[in-house]
Amino acid sequence: MNEEMPIFRVEISGWDVNEQFFVERSALQWGEGEKRRALIRRKVRPGALVFIRLLQDSVPSRTFPVAYRARQIRECEGGGNFELVLSQVWPKESPASQGDSTLFEAVQDRSMGMN
Repeated sequence: MNEEMPIFRVEISGWDVNEQFFVERSALQWGEGEKRRALIRRKVRPGALVFIRLLQDSVPSRTFPVAYRARQIRECEGGGNFELVLSQVWPKESPASQGDSTLFEAVQDRSMGMN
């Protein structure tokens, strides 16, 4: 993962390659466009849906999951972890958003004390 992009604590859930539901805590590296990445311990299929919920110490019950598609899955060296390259499923980003999405807007709102 690239150290220059912001990283957020998240909860990721979905179905692995064995069609078993999983929930795990991880880190989401936030870049614009298709530069969103996360590390997980469970392998998922390319194109699989995963749901990402922002974890914040102050208001964990106020966050909601956002659907992402696993565009690429890479096994990390040493095994045990997989890097997911993600793209948001819904709501689609509008040209006016310039790379922002619902999850990122929620982070911004909370840091500004709006929620």
